[in-house]
Amino acid sequence: MEILRCEGVRKVYGSGGSQVTALDGIDLSVNRGEFVAILGASGSGKSTLLHILGSVDKPTDGKVIIDGTDLSGLNQTQAAIFRRRKAGLVYQFYNLIPTLTVRKNILMPLALDKKKPNQEYFEKIVSSLGIADKLEALPNQLSGGEQQRAAIARSLIYRPALLLADEPTGNLDQKNSREVVDMLKLSNRNLEQTILLVTHDEKIALEAERIITMEDGRIISDTGRRK
Repeated sequence: MEILRCEGVRKVYGSGGSQVTALDGIDLSVNRGEFVAILGASGSGKSTLLHILGSVDKPTDGKVIIDGTDLSGLNQTQAAIFRRRKAGLVYQFYNLIPTLTVRKNILMPLALDKKKPNQEYFEKIVSSLGIADKLEALPNQLSGGEQQRAAIARSLIYRPALLLADEPTGNLDQKNSREVVDMLKLSNRNLEQTILLVTHDEKIALEAERIITMEDGRIISDTGRRK
């Protein structure tokens, strides 16, 4: 079942002679439960696409539909709510709140909506990600890999339509990078989470079941798509 569709998505920055086309006619479909890597060099447009999918930015032209919601129709407040509930965002830098425990960081998206967590699902997430014994620690008491796991747990707590990971291993050493990729694969398999992983590292991309390669704002190849 299709969970994401992009139709003719363009993103242009600037105007006149200083105009830069970051995305140039992206057509894309992703099915529920897929693990997709978006591979490309710096400047290829992959992070711009991810920000549009996460409702952080808007396309200049085209349409993005995620889980039945047309993002082009959202105002700023609606986009923020969509981002919190439907698009789990994981960045290279973990963006954890340093004064809150790991538990409170993970539950923050629910707390913002004054919702109580599903305790069984919460325990499944933290157990799957190997941080069940770190919940009362502060972020600075965790290793880089553990902080990224906590960030992934936070992004999963709302059961988002998509987990969007932008270079999530870019700030980690090889061992922790391996562990974070394994955690993403685990959440894809055990939690049936749809994942789009942006990376410039071909080795990381090869861990996904489908690889979309971007260059100069266009998709130049799409391999391994689940039928």
